[in-house]
Amino acid sequence: MKNEFLFRKSLLVHAISLAVCALSATDALAESFNNSLLVGNSAEMDWSNKSLVMTPGAYDLDVYVNNVWRGKFNVIVGSNAANSLEIKKDDIAQLDIQELDDVLKSQHEDIVDINTLLHGGKSNLKPGELRLDLEVPQAFVKTQSRNWVAPEKWDEGINGAYTNYNLNYYNFHGLQKGYTNSDNIYLSLSSGLNLFGWHLIDNSSWMRYSTLNKSYWINTTRYIEKPIAAIGAVLRAGRAYTASDYFDTVRFQGVTLRKSRQMLPDSERVYMPVITGIATGTSVVSIYQDGHIIHQQTVPAGPFAIRDLMPTGSRSDLSVEVKNSGGSIERFVVPFSSIPDMLRPGTSDYQINLGKVDIRGVDDNTGFMQASYSRGLNNYLTASAGTTLSNHYQSVILGSAVSIPYIGSLSGSLEEAQYSLPGDSRTHGEKYSISWSKYFPTQTNISLASYYYRTQDYASFSDFVQMRSNVQTYGYNTSTINSKQAFSANINQTLPNGFGRLSLSAYWRDYWKNRQTSKQYNFTWSNTWKSVNYSVSLRRSEVSQSYYDYETNYEGNMVSALRSSGKTENNLYFTVTVPMTIFGSGGSVSSHASVQNGKYSSSDVSVSGNAKDVDYSLMLSHDREGNSRSADLYTSWKNDYTSLNSGLTMAREYRQASLGASGNLLAWRGGVLMSPESGRNFVILEAPGVENATVNGSTSTRTNSKGIALVTSATAYRQNNFHLDQDGTQSSDVDLLGNMLNIAPYEGSITYLKYKTDTRKLFTLDVQDAQGDQLPFGAFVYDNKKQELGFVAQGSQIFIKSDTMPDTITVNISKGKKKQMCTITHPTEHGINTCR
Repeated sequence: MKNEFLFRKSLLVHAISLAVCALSATDALAESFNNSLLVGNSAEMDWSNKSLVMTPGAYDLDVYVNNVWRGKFNVIVGSNAANSLEIKKDDIAQLDIQELDDVLKSQHEDIVDINTLLHGGKSNLKPGELRLDLEVPQAFVKTQSRNWVAPEKWDEGINGAYTNYNLNYYNFHGLQKGYTNSDNIYLSLSSGLNLFGWHLIDNSSWMRYSTLNKSYWINTTRYIEKPIAAIGAVLRAGRAYTASDYFDTVRFQGVTLRKSRQMLPDSERVYMPVITGIATGTSVVSIYQDGHIIHQQTVPAGPFAIRDLMPTGSRSDLSVEVKNSGGSIERFVVPFSSIPDMLRPGTSDYQINLGKVDIRGVDDNTGFMQASYSRGLNNYLTASAGTTLSNHYQSVILGSAVSIPYIGSLSGSLEEAQYSLPGDSRTHGEKYSISWSKYFPTQTNISLASYYYRTQDYASFSDFVQMRSNVQTYGYNTSTINSKQAFSANINQTLPNGFGRLSLSAYWRDYWKNRQTSKQYNFTWSNTWKSVNYSVSLRRSEVSQSYYDYETNYEGNMVSALRSSGKTENNLYFTVTVPMTIFGSGGSVSSHASVQNGKYSSSDVSVSGNAKDVDYSLMLSHDREGNSRSADLYTSWKNDYTSLNSGLTMAREYRQASLGASGNLLAWRGGVLMSPESGRNFVILEAPGVENATVNGSTSTRTNSKGIALVTSATAYRQNNFHLDQDGTQSSDVDLLGNMLNIAPYEGSITYLKYKTDTRKLFTLDVQDAQGDQLPFGAFVYDNKKQELGFVAQGSQIFIKSDTMPDTITVNISKGKKKQMCTITHPTEHGINTCR
């Protein structure tokens, strides 16, 4: 630009003038030297400059916000006494400075004064580096999330079709009376067709049972799906299951719009509190958890907000230390405890379902609308609401999740449901739910303790559809057993070093009118001694059920009587696993034993390991019931195309065998690819001519004979790096020109990456000049079109890359200023070639 030319010219004039004046300058004059005259590292020195030396005009400057480069922007340096700095209004969003709506609304020009954007911060122009530093209070700066890829860089992929398959054959043959022979086949297919960013997805299965002499083809879901980056959501239409975190899942035909949390940055997908405060000067903020530092950041003076913390696995409260530039230290505690309902402050989630019921085996197609929404209001509170609306059923749910210092995280909800069945009056009921999660300093972790209570007339939407179908089919409602309340809890306790870990889980549920009650408790202690793992588990289950029976009373009349029956089981399990080397590779020996109600029940011992690409296990077991003994052999083999498995069990009473295959088939414009792995986010890697190369060091994913590899499980909306390593054991003339590529695919997409390769053949020639001497080392070699082919190596050998052997080769054997060339006619690899 013209202004930049004038500026650089003024630098030269000032530099010459300064050099002349410096001969008689005093120390005091040297202190006022202006570093804008210097370019490079010298400009970073503190010369105590008092004025800005830069010709007014427009310049392309590197702009940094709190020392983070935001890009190169066109900045206008003003001609007024204050030397104002202005930037285009359209470029402001790229600076990632927040809460500028009021400022931008008040600006009616296309150019904005930069100082009005800094929330009281300051700017520092470094003319010698063409750099502008902006210092903004950290709370107003948008943090770039780690591992984040902007939506503009997401790849929708190419057209193609795929299917993930799982095929199993099972044969049972009885060797004694009382056993029925059977042959069963099961095939499941999860398939997709991708066209222009739309995905048609189908999940179906086929089953054949020899005992019934019938086969069945069942479609579970079939729908069209489209990720919409602009609103961070996924649109789905067809037969699917409702998407909701608060209502029972129902299969239906219709439309779903749900927010895709996968599209969010990592810092917004999971709950972590936002750390806020005010720095009195440039300060260092350190965040500790369990006494260990997990995050440290330098912030400028003013309010700060750290929004990009990620979970560490611990659920202890966070200790924050703010060390100000003056030496003063401020400390405070931020409570942290998380449950699934918690959202980060300022983030939200929603799901909308609209359609008609399509439950298999239920003759009811009731239309309905279902929606739910939740939002993180602050560090401590998340609010949620939802509704289900149908002609004869309506429900509303309100809930919240709160993090309370020293108590933990609590979530609760209240749902009110109203409905009317055919021929019945309107009924209503409520459901109350509460959950609690807490991590104690004693390393006691209550991961989730939950309880719900339902009034007798409460019915979820799926309950209502079932009852309505029963009334229409049978004339009355056969669903008379209603769940009343349920409780579940999971507690984990880490013991002192060397003593292992304890875990306790509990669950119980009962039903209205004492129809049924079930309770289950599981207590486990596990530990490791050297490399040996062992555990002891105790499980107790109680089931009781009430029913009506008929009996004769004292008057001789038949009357109904409520009776109950129950069953209690106490089981004790022992497990030990010893790792060892088997046939030169890793393996293990394991043993299990169980005791039921104080009596020996069963035991087994097994050996498992792998040999090259084959995994295997051999188990010998004994069961007290029937004094049954059996031997079980299982093997699996994963090759480049599919994963195969087989099993054989021999017992005195029966023999059973199984065969299976699983993997993926994908069709695209380049043909059909196969993989032993199933997945949904596919990346096709093509490196023409590079065969048997590994992807990211994994021997299970290699390029085929055409140089193509299929990756089946890329991470959606994140940068996936693919590093290609050529097989050094095979000779190849193909050179890989750059072995690293990356891509951020859409969920469910088929994306394509192509590596640059040189597929020309390599020819090696022994050469000499006309006098029989060696040619100069490093001399370049050309073909008759003056295209460079290679060079002369040590020992007067020429290595050239070409599709075919050229008819003539020219070698540049110039020495000094004397230009000299020689030519080889009809070169050959089977003799000495003379260059004349």
